[in-house]
Amino acid sequence: MRRWQVLAGAMGLVLASGAVRAQDDVLTVKDGKTKLQFCSDLPCVEVMVDKRKLMMGIDIGSPHSVMELEIVVNEGLDVTPYVGRDGKTVPGWSQSEVPSVKAGTIEFKNLPVTAGHLLDAKAANQMPEVDGMLGYEAFKGKVLRIDFKKNTVEVSSAGGGCDGKVTLIKFGKTGPPVVTVTGFSVNGKPVVAQVDTLYAGTMVVYPDSVEKLGLTTEATKTRNKPQEHFAYTDGGVDMLKATAKEEFAGRELGDQPVYFALPGVRVPDGLFDAKVGMKLFSGRTLTLDFAQSCFGLM
Repeated sequence: MRRWQVLAGAMGLVLASGAVRAQDDVLTVKDGKTKLQFCSDLPCVEVMVDKRKLMMGIDIGSPHSVMELEIVVNEGLDVTPYVGRDGKTVPGWSQSEVPSVKAGTIEFKNLPVTAGHLLDAKAANQMPEVDGMLGYEAFKGKVLRIDFKKNTVEVSSAGGGCDGKVTLIKFGKTGPPVVTVTGFSVNGKPVVAQVDTLYAGTMVVYPDSVEKLGLTTEATKTRNKPQEHFAYTDGGVDMLKATAKEEFAGRELGDQPVYFALPGVRVPDGLFDAKVGMKLFSGRTLTLDFAQSCFGLM
């Protein structure tokens, strides 16, 4: 499981498998632009809730938006208990709706959030230093463009700049739907990869896909093979580090390592091959078109 121990799509939280209110005719997103910032070296934006200034992470690895419960309560917003898919209330977590969240000229109206106390997770270095997260459902029906060269975040109704296809695939047999894309390859072999902006690495190839991608030697653990720690993935895990050629749409992504899961890394039961993160996005423009279901990385 990953990230906060409450939403399976974000730090392993139990809540991700529970009931989250539908957004089809509720959430409205106003097109606009804001400055990209970095919180604990991961993407975030400054937002205004009423007259309160907050920092919100951009969490494409999770469907749900999350906010510190104290902020929600202090804003006088209604909260209801969070009820999981098993029909039981999840202690310490609530659901609410924030009437307006403004990030520059972008505005999220009636944003559903899961609210809880995030301080423990931040103190344990399992969550970036933010007041909450914007999950991918916040951008439903829109084009999200994150420019890591100019440090801007743009939400628009205009598409373009796509080479890959976006599909929502469950993370494992019981997990939440996550954003997966085509277009990436490793050593010339195509992979279906989850996009996760809170994963700090390049590409991690999951065990069920190692053999078919011809990476058995690279994925074999030896005494001298290096490992790297990722604080905000699965509550903090180590991964095996090796060398491979990573590309997107036939374009090489530079001299980058590839990673392999060690014990503690949550795996998707063979439903897709890999996960891609911030080291592949750095210095590039990431485009997620949730209207036309396509993905770009330039």
